[in-house]
Amino acid sequence: MTNLNVFAMTIGFILFILAFIHAVFDGKNNRLQRILLLLTLFVYGILLEYIGVISGHYYYAMEPIMILGVIPLSIPLAWAGILYSVMIIGERLDLSLWNRILTTALLALSLDWGMEPIAVELYFWIWEPLGDSLFGIPSFNFIGWFFIPVAYLIAYNLNWNKERNRLELLSINQIDKHVSLKRRLYSLFLVIPIAIILLILVMTITLIPIVYNLPTFIVEIWEVLTIVYASWMVLRHRYKLNRNFWYDLIPPIIVLYIGYSYAILGLFISLFVYGIFLSVFMCITIIPILLVFIFTLVKKRKSD
Repeated sequence: MTNLNVFAMTIGFILFILAFIHAVFDGKNNRLQRILLLLTLFVYGILLEYIGVISGHYYYAMEPIMILGVIPLSIPLAWAGILYSVMIIGERLDLSLWNRILTTALLALSLDWGMEPIAVELYFWIWEPLGDSLFGIPSFNFIGWFFIPVAYLIAYNLNWNKERNRLELLSINQIDKHVSLKRRLYSLFLVIPIAIILLILVMTITLIPIVYNLPTFIVEIWEVLTIVYASWMVLRHRYKLNRNFWYDLIPPIIVLYIGYSYAILGLFISLFVYGIFLSVFMCITIIPILLVFIFTLVKKRKSD
């Protein structure tokens, strides 16, 4: 196991620890519910990765601790930290419901556009076979990164409104206020199955060969739109991000940490010039998260 693998492995542990610290402080009104959010995200990541590996799409380099023999422990830990962070950021932007879901998914995707090619070049994970889309990575991967947070967010936020007699989607803060055994049991036993079912239904479109490997120019346009739209949403609602407490900075720090860590890792790619290009590319794709961090640095005025 190389020093680069060790460095990459520690990222997942650090992300999860930071997310846990935020959950404890930010979820002080219902810490158990917020910890259940992190726990189910961790299990969700394990199941998704296991499905991806056993289906033959890709496989991982070995680490000291492998879940089910094929998934490095650091991967679902990183999943939990990343998805938790973008969900919190999306909520703090105070957008309309479906715009919040869209922006949350695009914030997660903006990270993967730059991270994926660096990880593949360093053999942290290997696609079988390589795709025809951007950097040889099948567009199936980016479609997954978009819908994975969408499926979980819908499943976790789902709620039955007795007064209106219909389903609705709550926010994380609204769920925290539901201090009930029923909500906790739902989170523990139903959120993951519902999210997986939703994701499988959507991801069946990738069985179509042209969708699994979209033409490169389409993927490039999609990438640009991801960065532009997410950045625009952050800029439009920047004052909503102004922090009340020090721990409000943790979610953007989590995503920036993994983004800039991979930018550094890119410099160790054997073809140095290509590595520099991928590192710069990584820094560009996480511009929306950098903007979130900058505006969260500003402390909210008492008059607000």
